[in-house]
Amino acid sequence: MFETLYLHIGWSKTGTSAIQYQLDLQQSELKAQGVLYSKTLQMNDQAHHHFALAFAPIHGYPAKYKIPEVLDMLEQEMLSEGCHSALVSSELSPFYFNNPRFQEWVKKFKKVVVIGTVRRQSDLLLSLFNQLVKDPNVRFKGRFFQMALNNFPKLNYFQQLNRWVPKVGKENILVLPYSDTVVDDFLALFNLSLKSTHDNVVVNPSLPTSALMLMQERTVQINDVPQYTHIRDKLISEVSNKAVDDKPKRVFLTAGELRAIDNHFNRPNKRVAKEFLSQDELFTDKVYKDIPAY
Repeated sequence: MFETLYLHIGWSKTGTSAIQYQLDLQQSELKAQGVLYSKTLQMNDQAHHHFALAFAPIHGYPAKYKIPEVLDMLEQEMLSEGCHSALVSSELSPFYFNNPRFQEWVKKFKKVVVIGTVRRQSDLLLSLFNQLVKDPNVRFKGRFFQMALNNFPKLNYFQQLNRWVPKVGKENILVLPYSDTVVDDFLALFNLSLKSTHDNVVVNPSLPTSALMLMQERTVQINDVPQYTHIRDKLISEVSNKAVDDKPKRVFLTAGELRAIDNHFNRPNKRVAKEFLSQDELFTDKVYKDIPAY
């Protein structure tokens, strides 16, 4: 019988990529503890999206493997690597216990630990919108609140976390609020420290939030990936080279709108804080300001 199955369920825009990069970098350290961080289930990055997508494919990301295949792949890799536990990390994770095959398979583990990295909803949604707009393969053309409302159910953290309680026990649900130290906080769960690398990591220039409205306006009819990318990169350069006194004159989101989003989730956030962290608040206080736009 295996020891522990660790399920890092995300959410998106909570530092998951940085966490997964470090976990991949420290596979040998995890293995020394008997914990497998699978190589075979990684997609085109360090995340285990192949595992998650087998259970719940999403638009644009079809499943490469069937459920029995990913379960067998993980088990065989654990055996071949001599590991008694496994850590599966994907922010695309569904509620695996909805699947009868998983329910039966997971009995091979003595316990399951669920790790949820969470972030203030208004900040998460703003970061997600930025990603969807700047990504030439997505080219999101909808409005911010259209995207936000579509994601509201997933961002009720208490509802999402509480459904795991009957299956794994409240004591086996770990919640890590997003902060500058979220990667360190996650690694500390496995007695690991942040590992620096001398790799030449290329950091792509980011699309400023103030340019999101302009980006959407300039690409309304653009469906060609290279052309979309060219417009985006040109806009990034244009905004970064604007004169200091050339300030944005429009408002993308008001302070009141951002506050309203967080107020909507205030009660479930407090329940997460109380029941999973034994504290009063999930996030520190925030000073809300209008978000300007060109």
